[in-house]
Amino acid sequence: MLKAGIGHSDELDSFIAARKAIEAAKNNLGELIPQVGIVFAGLEFDHQIILDEISNKYPSIQLIGCTSGGELTSELGFSDDSLVLLLLHSDEVQFSIGYGYDPEMNSDRASKMAYSMAKSNSSESEKLCIVFTDSFTLSGNRVIEVLNETVAPECKIFGGVSARPFVTNLTTKQFFNRQVLSNSVVLLLFSGPIEYRYSVSNTWQPIGRKAKVTRVNGKKLLQIDEMRALDYYHYYLGEYSFPAPEFPLAVYENDSENFYIRVPGGYDKDEGSILFAGEIKEGTTIQLTEALRDFLVDDLDRESSKKGIEDSFSPSLAFAFSCIVRKQLLGTKVKEEISILKKNLPTAMPIFGFYTYGEIAPLENQRDSNLHNCTMITLLIGTKSKDESSTNDKKTTNQVVVENSIGKESLEENQKREILKLRRDLARESSYRINLENVKDFHSSALRTVNHEIEAAKRVIQSKNDELERLNQKLEEEKKRADLLLLNVLPEDVANELKSKGSVEPKYFDSASVLFTDFKGFTKIASHLTARELVKELDFYFTEFDRIIESFGLEKLKTIGDAYMCAAGLPNPSKTHALDLVSAAIEIQNFMEAVKERRPKDFWELRIGIHSGPVLAGVIGTKKFSYDVWGDTVNVASRLESNGEPGKINISKDTFLLVHDIFDCEYRGDIEIKNKGKIEMYFVNGRKGN
Repeated sequence: MLKAGIGHSDELDSFIAARKAIEAAKNNLGELIPQVGIVFAGLEFDHQIILDEISNKYPSIQLIGCTSGGELTSELGFSDDSLVLLLLHSDEVQFSIGYGYDPEMNSDRASKMAYSMAKSNSSESEKLCIVFTDSFTLSGNRVIEVLNETVAPECKIFGGVSARPFVTNLTTKQFFNRQVLSNSVVLLLFSGPIEYRYSVSNTWQPIGRKAKVTRVNGKKLLQIDEMRALDYYHYYLGEYSFPAPEFPLAVYENDSENFYIRVPGGYDKDEGSILFAGEIKEGTTIQLTEALRDFLVDDLDRESSKKGIEDSFSPSLAFAFSCIVRKQLLGTKVKEEISILKKNLPTAMPIFGFYTYGEIAPLENQRDSNLHNCTMITLLIGTKSKDESSTNDKKTTNQVVVENSIGKESLEENQKREILKLRRDLARESSYRINLENVKDFHSSALRTVNHEIEAAKRVIQSKNDELERLNQKLEEEKKRADLLLLNVLPEDVANELKSKGSVEPKYFDSASVLFTDFKGFTKIASHLTARELVKELDFYFTEFDRIIESFGLEKLKTIGDAYMCAAGLPNPSKTHALDLVSAAIEIQNFMEAVKERRPKDFWELRIGIHSGPVLAGVIGTKKFSYDVWGDTVNVASRLESNGEPGKINISKDTFLLVHDIFDCEYRGDIEIKNKGKIEMYFVNGRKGN
């Protein structure tokens, strides 16, 4: 029996994403303890937090993975910049992991080190190898060649090259237990009664005549037949064309009818050379290829439907390793890849994968694996013995547990977080659309050239139109960005008034509530921290304060050093302003208590003061706008904070009269405050009935 649990989270926060992915994967496994885990994650996460959370949950787990250019699972489908976690348990299959790194970036030594480490922890001959490798400093092609020569004869190798989105230059990472690595090879060996089936879908259609590679230098292709490599592309695509990723090369080795793909990544005009994502051996046969989005989708549909499942083979999991160039070319259709797999694979089959810089698998009827580009590799694994538990029932239970966990948060809080994620996804969708428009134009002209000069002129015109479109789009994006920046500074109604009138009239509110917070002993705390550390800590606390007050529809006014100020009942009047502000204050103190439990030595104590009364609100100045409030209510709220106690919410009598029906308040007595004399103060202990 082989059991898989998958967790997929598109949360922006690394800690929350890790917790949700672990929870979802754990619920799929039920009471089983995983022996091994695989992690794929976007570049923007704090990967150390993720690995630590998984290892803390399962101290004995073997953990590998890498960064990705996009993630796909049967749980959430396709996603950019998300976290996916696979947990595996088996009472038959043996798992062992290893990693390899060489200071001189020697691919042979790094590969052998990874295999030796994994092999040293395995008592049986391996049947299957999953590998993830860097390909910038190491040679992904050479890593696979070495492993082909090293693993047991009956073992085949699958996996992918660590990736990142095209829009970033961050270093790709590999994961090994708690370690975040770079320039490394990590792998997982399966031993015992493991079985698997796989398919290779590269879709690309060869065009033109076949030719021989006659001169290479590493990943750089210099000459094809008697032509410079760049001239070969010009011959088919026109002298004004360039080696676009949408026109990769099919590579045939040893006169095989099957081929793997190499995608161009750059070129040198003077040298006439083209740089490819993987090596191409001298003497091999190549052919130019093309693909359209519908071809990609249809071919995957055909290939994935080929994987017949015999009665003796019960697959527990499907791996999917797809190329980031396919993702770019598919654009808005990229979600169809996971949909096709879910349709053609057994019902409720867990699917787990990522978008790579290179895919690893053997060609059909071959023992040795290859490094592919622009390809979708689908790998089904399982054992002969079937898992008798109901997959569908456990799936339903998992959904309920995760939904119940998420339901503990307020609806408004969930909505705000979803909006942030949707904005991120919308930006991605826009980039796909623009890329696809360019690809479509290129396909419609480059490969149907009748008259080179006419087609060249069309491309020049199209290029100018594209440039105008990009400039117009950039102008629109800048306008939207300016509007968003203004909304970050001012309330929406105030911002709209400022844009329409050029100024904002001050507005009187006869009843509003103002909150101040301050950290106890901040001056002493600051003396023990560097400026960078101090700002980082303040940002940690104030970011959470921002989230909390936004969830209650309150208005942040400003921060002054370690003081935080916000208000309720403005710019739109509210009858529940005091209740809302006290509720937010309780959430803030709950957050502070949670931080104290998590890191008691670095905990900062917080005082909170709240007062209700009339205020005047408006915008100050004509540059660097600031929305602010004035009046005696503000001064009293500040005094309530300074006369409070750490960990307590100190409110005035005016606020008490507005909230005492809902909240349990403790009378403190009349307390002298500067310039105001004595006023009645109360501590808020919490909601009544709790």
